[in-house]
Amino acid sequence: MPVARREAAGQAGPSLRSTSSGQEKASPQPCGGLAYIRIVGTHNTVNKIFHIVAFECMFTNKTFTLEKGLIVPMENVATIADCASVIEGVSRSRNALLNGDTKNYDWDSGYTCHQLGSGAIVVQLAQPYMIGSIRLLLWDCDDRSYSYYVEVSTNQQQWTMVADRTKVSCKSWQSVTFDRQPASFIRIVGTHNTANEVFHCVHFECPEQQSSQKEESSEEPVTGDANPAGQQLDPHALRAPSGSSLPPSPGNSRSPSRQHQ
Repeated sequence: MPVARREAAGQAGPSLRSTSSGQEKASPQPCGGLAYIRIVGTHNTVNKIFHIVAFECMFTNKTFTLEKGLIVPMENVATIADCASVIEGVSRSRNALLNGDTKNYDWDSGYTCHQLGSGAIVVQLAQPYMIGSIRLLLWDCDDRSYSYYVEVSTNQQQWTMVADRTKVSCKSWQSVTFDRQPASFIRIVGTHNTANEVFHCVHFECPEQQSSQKEESSEEPVTGDANPAGQQLDPHALRAPSGSSLPPSPGNSRSPSRQHQ
């Protein structure tokens, strides 16, 4: 059944958007007449059936840079508005890693974390992109340092390491650049923390935004109140979830006990 037909015009192309589990996928195509669209499922992590909830076909005049058939994004696509999500990692607020807030974080909130030696922080983009950089903000309310590595994948089965900082002491803002790779998933794995056994990340963007980097470098770092309301906090025992004390669900108001003092 024909779903759309049009004449070639200008340099624009149709944008195909399907929605499944909240994921929006937009794939601009070259100009030309279009009469049929066939979608063939090739993989499902749960069973042998491919499901689509909704489908739209639209026209856009916006131009895109393509490489190997994938968009090379100029703007940060790891945002809630672009349908990116955090699919692995623990936080008191869902998708806090992607909300763009790099100011309001402290000992109890504003970060996403995972236990060292177990799990990771994984961001899923709305679709595969050609990615050549990312930028992280590691939790920096005291003088601790972290080590980590970063991998990318299009299917969560085969992973390519794009950054190895397992032998580097890393603090605060991290710029990671690499040869452009197709990526739908970005996995950040913490390997060391000088203060405790948890890896904490406040902000993630992909690709790295030079404008935001200039803004950050021109301001005094604002990393949250490390001693809110005059409380006496042990700087070597971050009041962050770890091990069995991880918050049972995002937004839980129960303060986790201090770990690794």
